Amino acid sequence: MQFRKYVSEDSIFLDRDFKTVREVHEFLSDEFSKDLGMERDTILGLLEEREQLSSTWIGHNTLLPHNHSPEIKGISMIFIRCGAPLVLGDGNRVKYIFSILTSGSNQDLYLGILQGIGKVIGKRSGELDNCQTPAEVLDILSDSSATMGAPLTAADLARYWPRAKDTDTLSVAVDQMKRHNIYFLPVYSAKDGKICGVLDLLDLLKAGFPEYVFRLNNLSMLKDFQPVDYFWKNEANLKIGTYLRDYRPYMIRESITYPEIFFMMVKGNRRHLLVVDESGEMIGVINPNEIINKMLRP
Repeated sequence: MQFRKYVSEDSIFLDRDFKTVREVHEFLSDEFSKDLGMERDTILGLLEEREQLSSTWIGHNTLLPHNHSPEIKGISMIFIRCGAPLVLGDGNRVKYIFSILTSGSNQDLYLGILQGIGKVIGKRSGELDNCQTPAEVLDILSDSSATMGAPLTAADLARYWPRAKDTDTLSVAVDQMKRHNIYFLPVYSAKDGKICGVLDLLDLLKAGFPEYVFRLNNLSMLKDFQPVDYFWKNEANLKIGTYLRDYRPYMIRESITYPEIFFMMVKGNRRHLLVVDESGEMIGVINPNEIINKMLRP
């Protein structure tokens, strides 16, 4: 990625202060309007629309206002280092603002920048803090442009995920799912510490019935059966290992690209994928929230 094609010293602002996200959007709209030749209110509407969908806070003290529209030609970016931190309603403090507007036609570059900017700021925030001029900031961002513009891979979409051991009981699995608001759990062998299976909601529901039920031909016999009661009575004694499914169809390498990820999810009807490094160690899980928030509605 040739970063200087999209950002110049004129689009880098140091030590600006804002009291609200609305003030940020208004400032960005004024500056983007000059660069893009678009109506200020049109740009403001795009930034407000995206912020209303969900906060553009991405961690690393960074706010990432962005959107795409066919009215925009190419990609335009603005970087701001705040003088005093902007405190958001949830208490997060914004020190850096990186804003992107694009037509959306170059989706690989757009998505790559959205996912990469947080990593760059996280690694080089100290250098950014010490910059005295926009030219110095531009040098740092340009040096990191390969990271920001790289195509998205499974490693970019994977997030840390809770796990359990095969010797744990189903009550442990349910507690993990409840605590983390998930319904998919990688399971490791208590013997060798390697992944040995996965457990999801359907596996838990299966534990709500005795084995003979699955051999019945007449389901009317189930009308008085209480699977939740059956589950509660047995969950503390049933081992996770009994209900595992094969983990291999869920496993992908960290270098897999996002089109391949989409295809594997659709073809295999899988909502979760286990991402492993070259040595086969799991680095995280790709889940539906990551697909929605990082791909379909970044």
